[in-house]
Amino acid sequence: MKRGVTLKDIAQKLNMSVSTVSKSLSNDPSISPPTKARVKKLADEWNYIPNEAARHFKLSRTYTIGLIIPNLMDQYYALAINGAEKVAGQHQYNVIISQSHEDPAREDKIVDLMLRNRVDGLLVAISKNREDMSVFKKTAYTGIPVIFFARPPMEDGFDAVISDNEHGAFKATEFLIKKGHKQIGHIMGPESMSVSYTRLEGYRRALEKYKLPYNSALVKSSDFTQEATFAAMRRFMKMATPPTAFFAFKNYIALDAIEYLKRKHPATLHKIDFAGFGNLPLLQYLDHKPVASIEESSYEMGEEAARLLLRTIHEEAPEEGRPVQHIQISCRLLAHK
Repeated sequence: MKRGVTLKDIAQKLNMSVSTVSKSLSNDPSISPPTKARVKKLADEWNYIPNEAARHFKLSRTYTIGLIIPNLMDQYYALAINGAEKVAGQHQYNVIISQSHEDPAREDKIVDLMLRNRVDGLLVAISKNREDMSVFKKTAYTGIPVIFFARPPMEDGFDAVISDNEHGAFKATEFLIKKGHKQIGHIMGPESMSVSYTRLEGYRRALEKYKLPYNSALVKSSDFTQEATFAAMRRFMKMATPPTAFFAFKNYIALDAIEYLKRKHPATLHKIDFAGFGNLPLLQYLDHKPVASIEESSYEMGEEAARLLLRTIHEEAPEEGRPVQHIQISCRLLAHK
């Protein structure tokens, strides 16, 4: 038998209508058991595969959601994917995953491709350099909901599921202060990301609580590359009074900063403490590591983002629209020995 057997092929062989064959395979009660048996027997013999795309087209749904992240190698996003897939699977949804590699142009192409393949909604951790939100506005306008997670857009008006970034930054900075540090540098994230400023505010709030002056010279940004972090550390260490501790936007940045000290200022390595977002499993194997981590529940974030997306897909939107939804996931500080 040829490949790609259709309902029409089975109907012609059995001298039945396509409708009868379809109803038989769907176990429709209006079709007699003997007819169902004949149809199913031939379908099995011919290895018939139902055309899910056609069925979903009739339902105006594909039961597929798209998930776009910057980098699959980042454990944070790997865990978030697992959480999203779990919730999607519970609702018989499939997840298509793609990486932007921090490139907005690539991200635009991925969104376009996913829309052409008729995904029912999108989960997105936007690229660090994203400025133009028009592609996502267009997506939402066409009725395809978009939920941002981990990295909320700079622009207001979008649903998002994020960590309690300000409180986490406050706790990390407070931990360093309680260890006796008074000159604490902050390696913030890219200036194009709103979460960078949220974590900066947590850092400032901790300094204020403990009556330490805020000094803009103690804040330098990194775009997540080792080169940018090395450049920031170079400027820090050239200060008349360099920081004795650093709160890093994320622990991958902290590890690059530690690597810089190993290469350029090895004598200071045991005198400078780091704390950052991201409790990475590999930290337990390192001789030189941050003294504390802010553990984000990225798995839970993936779950919550998927739940919010599925609710949005299935709800009937009121004519006047609905309020923007922001969900915060709590995080906690872990001290490392």
